[in-house]
Amino acid sequence: MHKEARLQRRSTVIFIVMGLLLTISVFLYIYSRTYAKAHRLNLEMNRAAFETIMSRTYPALIGMAAAAVLIAVVSLSFQTVTGSRILTPSMIGFDSVFVGTQTILVFVFGSVSRAFTNPYLNYLIVAGTMVIVSTMMYGFILRKNNNNLVFLLMFGLILSGIVRSGSTYLQVIMDANDYNQVKAATSVTVNNMNTNIILIALPLMITVVAAILLRHKTYDVMALGQDNAKSLGISYEKEVKLNLFLISLGMSVTTALIGSLTFLGLLAVNIARELFKTHKHIYLFIGSAGLAALALICGQALAELLQGAVPVTVIIDLIGCSYMFYLILKEGRV
Repeated sequence: MHKEARLQRRSTVIFIVMGLLLTISVFLYIYSRTYAKAHRLNLEMNRAAFETIMSRTYPALIGMAAAAVLIAVVSLSFQTVTGSRILTPSMIGFDSVFVGTQTILVFVFGSVSRAFTNPYLNYLIVAGTMVIVSTMMYGFILRKNNNNLVFLLMFGLILSGIVRSGSTYLQVIMDANDYNQVKAATSVTVNNMNTNIILIALPLMITVVAAILLRHKTYDVMALGQDNAKSLGISYEKEVKLNLFLISLGMSVTTALIGSLTFLGLLAVNIARELFKTHKHIYLFIGSAGLAALALICGQALAELLQGAVPVTVIIDLIGCSYMFYLILKEGRV
């Protein structure tokens, strides 16, 4: 009881500090996009100009927050299912399926087809493909190889390489205009996010996050291991399939919205573990989501103030990659 009360007090303090930092980051991002940019260009920031800029800033803020929360939540659920603190969905080929699907759509139907030009139809096709492929393939791999993580990682890397090579080949032989359209659609970043799908991405994000958060106690049991979870009444195989479906759906949203952020989930989840010092997933889910949003929004605000000298994705990947090596050396396993 005393330990639980101490955890609640610790968590409350962390959440308050995190909320304050996140609020400051949001205002800093708005300032970097408005008054800071106007001062740099020697322009006057009147009300009309401010409202025009904010009409583009709000979707960008919502997109970054939605993507960050999804990346953190699905990364933690994926780590719980696989039993590894190091693996995340982005490391095993989810983003390559996105690129491959977009390339095949343009190659087969052309860049003027509704399947490509309609953002909502295009997203539904891409998301559906990612969910089907990842659920079938990774579910099969995990089931047939007794959750062999090394085999899963190798399979994901090989699949990613094959899909990317095939996509590159199709892009080389297609029409130049079609090629430009494919590159524009697949070169999505934080600075060039696809805000056209915000209206469909938000409901999906809320659905996926809610479905995962409501099952936080199930994750607490699954974290004990497959044998222990089964002995405590958890239908482990069923839970793995459901989680792979939710993870695939979540990754399809983030990849289509802001592109691939391979190490953001790894950083957010593991820092949350260190801060909260608990295995209870309800604290870890909320904490890692807040940390991911804070890192992405604050990092992008600083990148704007520094005039994009160093993209925030490069910084996140550099720190995340270094932290991954640290975890591998520390734990001595994947």
